[in-house]
Amino acid sequence: PAEGGEFEVAIALDTATENRLGAAGEAVHQAKLWINIDHHPSNPRYGDLVHIDPISPATGQILFELIAAEGLPMNAAIAENLYAAISTDTGSFQYPNTTARTFEIAAELIRLGVDVGVTSQALYESFPRRRVELLREVLGTMRFNAGGKIASFSLSLETAEKLKAIPEDNEGLIDHLRAIQGVVVAVFFEELPDGKVRVSMRSKSEAADVCTICQRFGGGGHKMAAGARVRGTLAEVEERVLAAICDVVDCHS
Repeated sequence: PAEGGEFEVAIALDTATENRLGAAGEAVHQAKLWINIDHHPSNPRYGDLVHIDPISPATGQILFELIAAEGLPMNAAIAENLYAAISTDTGSFQYPNTTARTFEIAAELIRLGVDVGVTSQALYESFPRRRVELLREVLGTMRFNAGGKIASFSLSLETAEKLKAIPEDNEGLIDHLRAIQGVVVAVFFEELPDGKVRVSMRSKSEAADVCTICQRFGGGGHKMAAGARVRGTLAEVEERVLAAICDVVDCHS
């Protein structure tokens, strides 16, 4: 909900830190019971009833297991939402923490009525034109460090306003950097209206633990996918964060 009200229960899903709930978190802040279900190792375990499984590749997988364990009914609509959650959380079943169990659950959801083609098209092939224009703009800011091991690009507030971009347009843009041969760590810097910069990081190697890096800036996430919100100008934050990454990735080789 965008506006506050009286709620018996509030459930936070796949939300590593409480502030990531944004306006929705504020709206339900007075709920009598807070439930926190997540798979981020860095989750500080906020809430009254907490279930964190850092081994699970997706919060959707945790939910499936909870529903199955309780013997609760599941229909095609629930199956579709769980499939979408698992697909997006595992990078379309590509991330290294994806397990055989993940595929078994996906198969069960398909048997329950998920149309993989329709769902995948809705998730990955239905972007508005402004998102592609946004990608064009950020690719123009692309830079490399550490002999090509670190790739980054940035989005200024001015550019976002010019394109009338919304936060959802940024989802997945960083994957274009991560897909470049030789890149170990990809970083996306997004200037925010509140004087902070949203930093998103992706890694191709568990040795380059981006969660640890983001925790230095008050953020968190997974070893290979993490983020933070850092106060400062775009240029200042880029300099500080790239220097921190150089503590993990050899920038002088």
